Amino acid sequence: MPIPLSLNSELRPVTANGEHMVAAVADHHDFLAEQARATDAEGRFARESVEALVDAGVFAAPAPVELGGSGVERLRDLTVITARIARADASVAVAHAMHTALAWYFARVVRFSADGDAGCPPRREWLRAIGERRMLLCSAVAERGADYWNLATTATATPDGWVVNGRKILASVSPAATHFYCRLRAERGGGRHLASAMIPASTPGVRVGDDWQGLGLRGSGSGSVLFEGCVIPDEALMVRGPWGRRDPAMLEGRAVSGMGLNGVYLGLAEAARDHALRALATGTPSGRARVRSAAVKTAVAEMETALTAARGTLGAGLRDFDAQLLLNRPWSVTAETGRAMMKECQTVSLVVGRAAREVVDHAMTLTGGASYTAGHPLARAYRDVRAAPFMPPYSPPEEAVDFLADTTLGEPPPPQTDGASLPVRRPA
Repeated sequence: MPIPLSLNSELRPVTANGEHMVAAVADHHDFLAEQARATDAEGRFARESVEALVDAGVFAAPAPVELGGSGVERLRDLTVITARIARADASVAVAHAMHTALAWYFARVVRFSADGDAGCPPRREWLRAIGERRMLLCSAVAERGADYWNLATTATATPDGWVVNGRKILASVSPAATHFYCRLRAERGGGRHLASAMIPASTPGVRVGDDWQGLGLRGSGSGSVLFEGCVIPDEALMVRGPWGRRDPAMLEGRAVSGMGLNGVYLGLAEAARDHALRALATGTPSGRARVRSAAVKTAVAEMETALTAARGTLGAGLRDFDAQLLLNRPWSVTAETGRAMMKECQTVSLVVGRAAREVVDHAMTLTGGASYTAGHPLARAYRDVRAAPFMPPYSPPEEAVDFLADTTLGEPPPPQTDGASLPVRRPA
């Protein structure tokens, strides 16, 4: 029986619904791991793995039970689910985290809203579609060389609705997505504003590139999506904040998505550590004798120390976030709280990312030269883990360091540019 000391054991869900979803992932572990080898070798999207987890209800975990989901409300539980997927395939874990961050946000909106609130009915219908396995979300936000408050993708008002034009990159799970949750610049008359829109993949003018050529995470489907003359109804667009300026109100949501992504790298590191220990225990007779080496023992101890730091830091961060988010509706935190949440997210992400890279490096050393071959799980982990510094909410990596240092030093945010704005309709 494992000793129940938190820093010596894996992170676990804190609700029965979360445990149920972790068990569903465990049932698919061998299939996911087998598919991971194939999709990485062939450089293609892990469609079969994503579809298997969708069918099992894992991608519907945040949707309310009455809408067909599992009602998982805690960020900790969703992050642990992502980590368990990453033990088999980090690419699929990224796809899960990107979809889940949006679905969980929609569930929070519905949970804290009345049916008469403007943002509630559409999000309830989205959650129902997710629960019924009819909706798979892609976060279409990132653009090459653009900040989130200064995007090139536009939505122009016309008598027929909004016409969307632009190209998004790093759109994980895009080859299988049924809908794209897009951030863009809304333009009506002389007014401009940062806005979001849910755009069905079936909309004329949507073109999925399926052109992801990453060093790692090759099965994540993180390619480009082109919106070319896509017409969406007027009510499909939601104004989110001022154009051309950082909006402190958006820090909460971006911090939540960044915190959840840490599950990818924790799970990846845990799998690497377990592989190394198996290699030491089941290798050749000469290999088994290696455990008596001081160098081997040092590497094992360093792996355990790094994992302890990652688990402990991430666990504390998730506990803090859940304490805040379970009691407060979206978009209700103060600018000070939003900056504090983003600071904690960035600190946790740096600790987890560094620990994961360290664990993978030690695991390869302990496993030996076989881990340097192209098809080896640790060779894939070595490439996958290098993506951590480039993940949202801040990229390039120096922006995360700037935010963390500026917040610690009490420096004001960078100067903001003014932009003509449309009236703001906050999500309910």
